[in-house]
Amino acid sequence: MAKHFELDENFDFKIIPKLNKKELNELSNQIKNLIIDKCSKFGGHLSSNLGITNLTIALFRSFDFTKDKIIFDIGHNSYPYKILTGRPLTNLRQSNGIDGFQKINESKFDVYDAGHSSTSLSAALGFAKVRDLNHDDYNVIALVGDGGIANGLCFEALNNLVIANTKIIIILNDNEMSISPTTGGLSAILKGIRRNPLVKIIFKDANFEYIGPVDGDDFDQLKKVFEKAKSSKRSVLLHVKTSKGEGYKYAEEDHAGEYHFVNPFDKDTGKQKIELDKNTISFSKIFAGFVYEDMKNDDKTIAICPSTTVGAKLTHLFSEFKDRSFDVGISEEHAAIFANAFGVNDYHTYLFMYSTFLQRAYDEVLHDIARNNRHVTLLIDRCGLIGHDGETHQGIYDDGFFYSIPNFTLAMPKDEYDAKRLFNYAKKYNHPMAIRYTPLYKNYDEVVNNGPENITNDFEMLQEGKTKHIALVSVGPHLSNLLTKLKGEDVTIFNALFLKGYSEESINKLLSYDFVYIYDPYGVETGFTANLTLDLVKKNYKGKILTKAIPLKFINKGNILEQEILLNVDVESLVSDILKINHEN
Repeated sequence: MAKHFELDENFDFKIIPKLNKKELNELSNQIKNLIIDKCSKFGGHLSSNLGITNLTIALFRSFDFTKDKIIFDIGHNSYPYKILTGRPLTNLRQSNGIDGFQKINESKFDVYDAGHSSTSLSAALGFAKVRDLNHDDYNVIALVGDGGIANGLCFEALNNLVIANTKIIIILNDNEMSISPTTGGLSAILKGIRRNPLVKIIFKDANFEYIGPVDGDDFDQLKKVFEKAKSSKRSVLLHVKTSKGEGYKYAEEDHAGEYHFVNPFDKDTGKQKIELDKNTISFSKIFAGFVYEDMKNDDKTIAICPSTTVGAKLTHLFSEFKDRSFDVGISEEHAAIFANAFGVNDYHTYLFMYSTFLQRAYDEVLHDIARNNRHVTLLIDRCGLIGHDGETHQGIYDDGFFYSIPNFTLAMPKDEYDAKRLFNYAKKYNHPMAIRYTPLYKNYDEVVNNGPENITNDFEMLQEGKTKHIALVSVGPHLSNLLTKLKGEDVTIFNALFLKGYSEESINKLLSYDFVYIYDPYGVETGFTANLTLDLVKKNYKGKILTKAIPLKFINKGNILEQEILLNVDVESLVSDILKINHEN
């Protein structure tokens, strides 16, 4: 009879070294089933965690994580580790549940947390140096994927590790995938290593001990190489071959990255349960479609993304225009300079990047794209509050940091009509421009007065109040909801469209109102709201300025409405404020 493990808060991982192979495999199956079950209910990172379940169990056979330190890169592949350290994914990624990434404040067994790729080697080197300075004795392990190790940050860390006079153990989790199939020259090098062990000399010359490739599902092999890694006097690069999605049929058969991250799904069919209103529309799909049509008609256009082909809805576009579309892998900094080089050579580049990942390329956006002032259009996906991925993935900071970058115009659509107009504007605008957008928006049935097809950088009046009492200036999809809820109220509603680069006339329009209320539920308070406030003050505005934007802080996980209410940027609180002003005045 198969052994049953109680994978709850009281699970004692110290039993793992005593288990026989049959029991280890049963433990693996039960962990995988638990991951599948929790991801099917709450969504989460499925394939990467299934792929390293055996590897994680094997780590507990050889290492003592009451003292040894392990850093997962990116951290979303730590589900098996969480389960084995007494966190059975209860309410995974919910506001009252277990986080989807390693979190220092969640467990003593999480020593480092990060939501972006390729930080583990630098962090591990820091931990090793702390160990040495404190004269302690423990192992420091960095587990990094073959997609993540290709990022420049890892190369910087490796360069320093060569001369660091310390020891860490790097486990290279080689599954030939990042989110989607791994791209680039390092991927080819790893394939060469699999075929030709002589390539190990490269690592030996760099004072690393190279071990592998090793089957990441073979407990006996893993035990042997982990013990060897522990006894080595040098830093070790342990090359482990795993299979992403192992243990769940639909994830195993996925070669595009659809099961890398999943929404709640039916375990029996693998079909994801995306419960969207019939009028909910994907901005990602809209902009991908616009770029597709432009590339079809203009052979001087380029599309670039950093390993987000699937999420940004670019699969068809990249398949159709293979010579002018580039998925550069987890290399945001490279993507920005690469895009700029095309701009310098009179091509128009569309650079697709998630807001949270764009932070990694800030310097290149400032130093290269903005300074060269050429025709590069940034399409910034996943803007605003993101929800269950928590602190590391909120798309709220680009709104603020673009104000410190010269030459950039920043805009945001409320709906598909705005998106088309802004896209057409960017096509003709031969300078850097960024269009930020949420993944989805709700298309309300009522027709909105959208303004002229050919836009300027003026604020657009969507509703005119009876008096000059309140001017509400806002941006993004919530505008449509506000128009419905404030219809007939004495409030003039402006669609800013341009958060940075709006006209002086836009400011002048507001000077005659008693109140100017600036509402940006998609960016931090140091962005659009602060800068429009400053512009009004510079114009010696005599009325009262009210603002509502996301506080400059890190936002915990939860659904988006929960986050909006907690941060006081939800539509209902804004409507309540407007009605209160009208009632009291």
